[in-house]
Amino acid sequence: MNRMKSKWVMACALALLLSIGHVALGAPSNDNCANAKPVGNVTNLSFDTTEATFDGPGHYLTGPNIWYCYTATCTGCATVSLLGSSYDTKMAIYTGCGCYPSSNKLIICNDDYMENSPQSQATFAVTAGEQYLIEVGGFNDSVKGEGVITISCDSQARPPSNDDCINAMSVGNVTNLLVDTHCATFDGPGHCVSSPNLWYLYRPGKTGDVTISLERVDAVDTKLAVYMGSNCYPRYTDMIECNDDFGNSLDSQLTFTANANEYYLIEAGGDDEDAVGRMLMTITSDNVPSSDSDDCSDAQAIGEVTNLVFDTTEATFDGPGLCLTSPNIWFLYTASTTGETTVSLLDSSFDTMLAVYKGADCDLTSSDLIECNDDAPGVYQSEITFTATAGAKYLIEIGGYGSNKGEGLLNISSESSTQPSKDKCENAQAVGEVKDLAFDTREASFDGPGLCLTSPNIWFLYTPSCTGDATVSLLGSSFDTMLAVYMGDDCDLTSNDLIECNDDAPGVYQSEITFAAVAGEEYLIEIGGYGSNTGQGVLNITCEGGAVENAPDLGDAPDSTNNFSRNMTAYSGVKANFPTVYDDGSHDGPFGPMHLNDQVVAYLGKSITAETEADKGADDDGLNNINPSSGTKNNDKGDDGIVTPLNLPTCQWTTFEYSVNVIDPEIDMYANVWFDWNRDGDWDDTLECAQGLAKEWAVQNQLLFNLPVGINKITSPAVLPWHPTSPDEIWMRITLSEQPWKHGSNPGVKGNAGSGPEDKYLFGETEDYYFIPDLSYVICQDFNGDGEINTDDLVDFTENWLEYCPD
Repeated sequence: MNRMKSKWVMACALALLLSIGHVALGAPSNDNCANAKPVGNVTNLSFDTTEATFDGPGHYLTGPNIWYCYTATCTGCATVSLLGSSYDTKMAIYTGCGCYPSSNKLIICNDDYMENSPQSQATFAVTAGEQYLIEVGGFNDSVKGEGVITISCDSQARPPSNDDCINAMSVGNVTNLLVDTHCATFDGPGHCVSSPNLWYLYRPGKTGDVTISLERVDAVDTKLAVYMGSNCYPRYTDMIECNDDFGNSLDSQLTFTANANEYYLIEAGGDDEDAVGRMLMTITSDNVPSSDSDDCSDAQAIGEVTNLVFDTTEATFDGPGLCLTSPNIWFLYTASTTGETTVSLLDSSFDTMLAVYKGADCDLTSSDLIECNDDAPGVYQSEITFTATAGAKYLIEIGGYGSNKGEGLLNISSESSTQPSKDKCENAQAVGEVKDLAFDTREASFDGPGLCLTSPNIWFLYTPSCTGDATVSLLGSSFDTMLAVYMGDDCDLTSNDLIECNDDAPGVYQSEITFAAVAGEEYLIEIGGYGSNTGQGVLNITCEGGAVENAPDLGDAPDSTNNFSRNMTAYSGVKANFPTVYDDGSHDGPFGPMHLNDQVVAYLGKSITAETEADKGADDDGLNNINPSSGTKNNDKGDDGIVTPLNLPTCQWTTFEYSVNVIDPEIDMYANVWFDWNRDGDWDDTLECAQGLAKEWAVQNQLLFNLPVGINKITSPAVLPWHPTSPDEIWMRITLSEQPWKHGSNPGVKGNAGSGPEDKYLFGETEDYYFIPDLSYVICQDFNGDGEINTDDLVDFTENWLEYCPD
């Protein structure tokens, strides 16, 4: 009996232990994205995904995962590491801590950081105080286990200056130039490289073979591409060659024939989307750069450059003689930042001399000379450091001491000043409504009328999206602020322009002003501190009656698939088949484009009105967008992104402008435009012109990215209009959304073009217009017939004018 009792007690104890173990091993508290665990910098913080489930957007991980919300402790580069974990991990990092993050919030992802090590690590650019979602899981849906996470922030590190194609670093022939993509992001066309990448711009002096090699330092499989030209982004047809593995190695190398003085873009990265690391780039050529920049008037335009090869052997003297009289060459430098800039000829092969002048005018005098240098300390080569202003141009003269000449290397580097670009009223940053826009006055100076404050200050130029009460708030800033709002954009301010000055909002030391604003007008905002106070802060601007949250938007073109089962007409006697009503009760589609706008990201023009549905329910402007019972349409009072009539000449390539008000610049948007060219009541057709196909889907997924906060004027890609013999009114739709248009909700069904997804758009606006187009001739045409309107057309037009037009 005692033995049986003992067994029973042991069994109960085991059951209890198992139940306790089960509780201990239950789903982690941060199993769901919404419950992401807040963290700062941590070292070997333990985690366990054994009992985790999958919760997330599925952009990179699809198996059991856990979430962290990291608040950056510095401005620089943060590293998140899972090294030391017991299983094969995967990791993704997103901007912000909102759930679920969209794909364009994905900053970087990583599977295996090192060879023969299945754990993950990623480095990415961060801003102090900003938040970032970290998603941790396993290699596939069945891989899970225990691990450790370490997060650190390096304030001394910065994203590479050539992280974006448009900021490609100018290079000449180089040897073992370090390429480090750890803190880089992906930017490019995706024709060859899809990993975080860096860009370089190469221009040879003579025609010949050029070899570019990319040798790995870290355990990263490299990838390399070279494109013809300097335009970003290069087209697929511009790609000269793409190389992943050269020979039997994981290094990359390619050789191509380069033409003298033509530009070539070089893209360097890894072989897949999460491959990052350090590499060494070497560029060699069998040509010697020529002296095409022999005269000041032919100065070669450059930015910051690394080891740009030059040669004065065949040069002659041209210049003012203020510094040197030897054979010389010229460069025209445009400063990318405000701060200390160094021009160096160190490691050149001869005894050099160097001069830097203000401006681009070759009629140089002594007042233009910034500095002349013969020898830098301890060497016979020259170097000059001077204070440059962002956007300003500087002439650089290179020659030799006495009559010396030869080959050399030019390096130009700059250290950005922390002085705000909006430090002066005339440089006020354009904004619309904004949320938590960070600012910093610590390095600012005072510029202004002194009507409200005299401390170091910065300026914004606000254009409201609504007519109503606008509130400008500095609440949440870290110092004792002062704030002023002025009428207009003229910096010659008087007391008549001052709307209000505020020191402290009730109960706090931060400032806030509410004033009556008019949509589309401009208002100067001056921010500073009480007395001489300076510091970091946040700016919030809201406008009642303008861009409100939780406000869906729809179009207002006539739609015969409506909730009242009434046929509507597009034109006299022509049935309307435009997809405007989102849900006509059938749930079959096509679905009219509905934009949820739970948060304000971007919209067309200066205002947006909220609608429940296109033809019924509450409407912000008092009228439903369409009324099928009475046949009325075009009732949305918030359609102001386009000024009609547009110039749309028959079968002539043309462009038009539209405006986009950006609230959150972190989210990329797409623009799509449809025209009912043949006036048949839908946007489904393609017509023929001698110049090409006139597609009713005229603007196709124009990507809008890196737009500043505020109202932006956008020029469309070239469109080819078509009109009947006697053209009359035309229906046009423009949709701004966070996702591209992928052939609508019901491909192949009449009236599908211009529709939206059944799941609805998250952000943006749709506007419909009904107008008589202007058919008059315009100068901007595709004169050479290549389907694009650019400077090549100017050349073609000029040649024809000179040949056929009278003197």
